[in-house]
Amino acid sequence: MSLPELPLWCRVILLILAICSFLPQILRFQTKQTTNGVSSLYVLWNLIHATEQLTIYIYFMFTEGEPDGTIFLHSPPSTGDRFSLWHCAVVAMLFLTLFAQVLLYSDRSSRIALVAGYTSFLLVSIIPLISDAISQIDYEARRFWSAVFFALHCMLIYPILTAIGVWGIYRQAREISAVPFPNALSLQSLAMQAVVFTLVSVTWIYCLPFPYEKIDRQRDLNWTAFSVWYGAIGWIIIDSFIFALGQAVLLLLALHRSSSSKVTTQRGSETEPLLGHEAQE
Repeated sequence: MSLPELPLWCRVILLILAICSFLPQILRFQTKQTTNGVSSLYVLWNLIHATEQLTIYIYFMFTEGEPDGTIFLHSPPSTGDRFSLWHCAVVAMLFLTLFAQVLLYSDRSSRIALVAGYTSFLLVSIIPLISDAISQIDYEARRFWSAVFFALHCMLIYPILTAIGVWGIYRQAREISAVPFPNALSLQSLAMQAVVFTLVSVTWIYCLPFPYEKIDRQRDLNWTAFSVWYGAIGWIIIDSFIFALGQAVLLLLALHRSSSSKVTTQRGSETEPLLGHEAQE
């Protein structure tokens, strides 16, 4: 048993808001035609996170074949369960759009490194699922490799991506501190995503199955229980919350940096006429 499922209309509204939160940054890239102020690695790692969520949903929907006891609330998957898949797909496409813009406005060496990095992740995520779908191996062999695939992601890739999410925030913070404003970073997108993805991370709690009612707060709240929860569904919730919290922190840093840049510019404009007047004297 899990928490009460949220109505579909609520999740549709959140997805629409999520789409809207990406538009200012997409338009900013298109207007500025540069990536100054935006860490290309931060964009890449966010795309990898989104791809991982989509990968696991595709795995349980089409490869595992036994949705009961996985990340779906119902067996067979309900409309709400399928909407979760589409939510992950849309968010992944939005991050892919940002990634394509970063590639477009990056130099050749950076472009090659970014493409190589994302391609490497596809080799352990989407591509194995495609290979499994078109392969002619017998059922037992397919079940074995399916279990290996999920174990690799559950025990290794999930925690690595969570750590990379935190590291990505640091890389973007360094970029904000190093590049003067205005630049290619959209403060509107940061603000909207901080709010929207906080709500999304909360809704994931209601959209993913876990026997919360069986947890004894005095006995079962330990590292083992957390590990089970994290490996089952918690990584999705935690990664979404880390992204939302990161956007909020980056927004505060960017606002401070932007105000500092404006003060510096104003002081420079006030000083120039004085210098010119002194020169004339």
